[in-house]
Amino acid sequence: MKHYVLTGFIAAAFSFSNAVHADFNFYSHNTDACQHVAGQWAGSGKATNWFIGECKYHGSGTIQTADAGEHFSIEVTADKDSGSFFCPKHTVNRFTGTCVNGIAVFDTEYGSMNGNFSENSGDAQGTLTVGPGMTAEVSLEFHRVS
Repeated sequence: MKHYVLTGFIAAAFSFSNAVHADFNFYSHNTDACQHVAGQWAGSGKATNWFIGECKYHGSGTIQTADAGEHFSIEVTADKDSGSFFCPKHTVNRFTGTCVNGIAVFDTEYGSMNGNFSENSGDAQGTLTVGPGMTAEVSLEFHRVS
């Protein structure tokens, strides 16, 4: 009986986690900004949660344009600068997305972020899922690497 209760709890937790699916949306004042989204980027940010505390990170990413400048893929690597032992030390995430008329949308199940970007920099804020039923407030800044 215990096994069925535990299995039901885990299934419910994962169902709740998937229910918070959203995307990362970045907006530019320049409708031609999508032509410049590909390349090397770096940045820093922090995630804050009542249980985990504050985790600070630095990272880098590569955006590769897949077709005609609209669809792209991105790989992001983040390393912890400070925070509790609950904060992951190193993460690598891969996303796909689109960029049309200065609006970049990253397809993800990790949470919801909104931000701004230009040809050389950007910032974002939002909420990310850090575990079943647990979220963290996140803010980040990023810039193009020459």
